[in-house]
Amino acid sequence: PRGAPGARGEEGGGGAAGLEPALARARGGGMAPVDDGSASGIQDFRPRIRRGIVYDKWPFRLDIETEYQDWILVAMCFFVVGLWTLPCVCGRTQGKCARAFSSWVYTRLHVFYWFVLYTTFGIVAFTVGILPDWTVDDFLHYLSIFIWWVLGHLVKLITSFTMLFVLYLVFKFRERVLTAAGLDHIHFLRWNLNDPFGLKARRRPMEIFIWKVEGLMSSAGKLMKANDIFLECHLGDNEVMCTRVHNNAGRGCVIKESFQINIDESCPSELMHILVKDQSLVTSSEVARLVLSIAELCGIEDQTGKRRSSFTYSAEHFLPLSLSPAGLVWLAAAPVDDRDVGETSALVDDDGFPMTC
Repeated sequence: PRGAPGARGEEGGGGAAGLEPALARARGGGMAPVDDGSASGIQDFRPRIRRGIVYDKWPFRLDIETEYQDWILVAMCFFVVGLWTLPCVCGRTQGKCARAFSSWVYTRLHVFYWFVLYTTFGIVAFTVGILPDWTVDDFLHYLSIFIWWVLGHLVKLITSFTMLFVLYLVFKFRERVLTAAGLDHIHFLRWNLNDPFGLKARRRPMEIFIWKVEGLMSSAGKLMKANDIFLECHLGDNEVMCTRVHNNAGRGCVIKESFQINIDESCPSELMHILVKDQSLVTSSEVARLVLSIAELCGIEDQTGKRRSSFTYSAEHFLPLSLSPAGLVWLAAAPVDDRDVGETSALVDDDGFPMTC
């Protein structure tokens, strides 16, 4: 060990006996050159013994490894930055103490920041003073290097933060983005994030009846021909279902078709999209659409499917629903009992005796 621990040039054998700067200490791996006093001038690289808390200077000093001293300075910098941003952080917090502090500090910001300024000087001076391998000059030197590095990479940082902010906006307003792109009815992943293992799912089949559509607008892709109408249904993890194409239907046509879907009553907000489309030579364009939630679909089922004794394609068994942007679709829904009668009755042979299988 060289002289008094923590001395920097004024005690313990002159300038060579002081503690080395932080960068030199890091490069030396915690070993300091010690002059053995011989005429050969050979330096002895022996591990420096750290003594923990020493009281050679007021109030004390932390004679610990340089790496730990560096981390203390980093924590001090984060603490100082937290002090300067405290009004903003408390303004965004919903706690009772945070709201009380925000209402007090926003009327006295000049007093608060003068207090924080002097507090910052005191914290930096105290922290650097108790770390023997650091001086104020070293701290300002490395702080200027860090600021210069940030300015040198500022363009990359702005670009990265801009990309992250755009991704956040896309995720936050994903439903509006998909609606604007015309992809809100398409499910790219048949997986419910709220119930990934299907433990809460209450699925059952339902049959959707479509009587007719009327009052449709002309397709924007056709100027010299009437609409060739067909309907397309999208709901959750069901496959896309379509009716047949009704050629030259124009403003409306009679559909008289039905299809069966699986609904999950544990997700009442899940949406079903019924698209009225016009078939063209290459692609199909959307003419109108109807969006219903599972809760609304169950309400239609209560009115048109569960209370009927007979069924006909007539106005008394269907509900007229408005399409967007124009038109009407006559819709009905009914529960589906997909149990086979043969599963619950005994098999009987030709002689009338039950058969076992």
